[in-house]
Amino acid sequence: MGDAIQVFGTYANYYDELYQDKDYEAEVDFVERMLGDHASSKVKSILDLGCGTGGHALPLIQRGYAVTGVDRSQGMLDRARAKAEAAGVSLPLHQGDVRDLDLGATFDAAIFMFAVVAYQPTNADLNGALRTARRHLEPGGLVFFDTWYGPAVLADPPTDRIKEMTHPADGTRIIRITQPVHDKLRQTIEVRFHVLHLKGEEVLQEVRESHLMRYLFPQELSFHLEQAGFRLVKLCPFMDADAEMSDAHWNMAVVAEAI
Repeated sequence: MGDAIQVFGTYANYYDELYQDKDYEAEVDFVERMLGDHASSKVKSILDLGCGTGGHALPLIQRGYAVTGVDRSQGMLDRARAKAEAAGVSLPLHQGDVRDLDLGATFDAAIFMFAVVAYQPTNADLNGALRTARRHLEPGGLVFFDTWYGPAVLADPPTDRIKEMTHPADGTRIIRITQPVHDKLRQTIEVRFHVLHLKGEEVLQEVRESHLMRYLFPQELSFHLEQAGFRLVKLCPFMDADAEMSDAHWNMAVVAEAI
C-alpha cells in the first residue's frame, strides 16, 4: 500500500493546542447517539482507529466504555498515554497502521474520528482501513466514522487559512498557516501546514508538514464498504443525525454494519 504524505511528526507536539477549541464531549455525544441508534445490542467495547492524543477515547472511557486506541504516530500516543495517566483511567494503546492492523481481538464497535478515513488517499489505503475495522468486529458490529463529502468539497473548494492562538501553558503564540493543493482527478487535497511557535518576535520552533487527504462520494463509499464486508446503514452531516447531506456539509458521518 502506498504511504500517505502525513507523518504527524513534530506537528503532533502542537496538536492539542491547535485544536483546543474542538468540542470533544459534544462529538462523543454524537458518537453515542449514532451507535445507540443502530447497534443491535449495547456497545461496551470500542476500537479507536487513529486515536490521536485520545480526545475522543478519554471521554468514552469516562462514560463507561472499554476503549483501545491505535495510531501510527508515537508522538500522538505519548500524549494520549500521559492524558490517560493524568485522568487515572486505563487506555490500552498500540502503535500501528490502520491499513493492516490485527490485534487478534474483536470489539462491539470501531471508530475512525476526525477524518481518519480521509487520510486514506488511494483505494488500496481505504480498503485496507475498512478491512481492518471489519477484522475487529463480529457480524452485526458497527463502524462509525466522519469523512469529507465530495459534492461539498467541489461546491466550496478549500482555501488558504491562518489560525493564531495563545499557548495555554506559557502564553507564547502559535500561528498555523494552511495551504491546500487540490487534485480533482485523484479526489485529494494536499494540506500543507506551516506552524510557527513564537515568543515575542523570537521563533521557538518552526514546523512544516503535508497531509494528503481524500474526499468521497456516497456511491463510491457504499462500494468500498461492501468490498470490506459492511452494509451502509446511515449517512448524514457530521453532528446532525436528523439532516440530509447537501453541498453545505463538508463533513459526513457514516455508520455501517459488519455482515
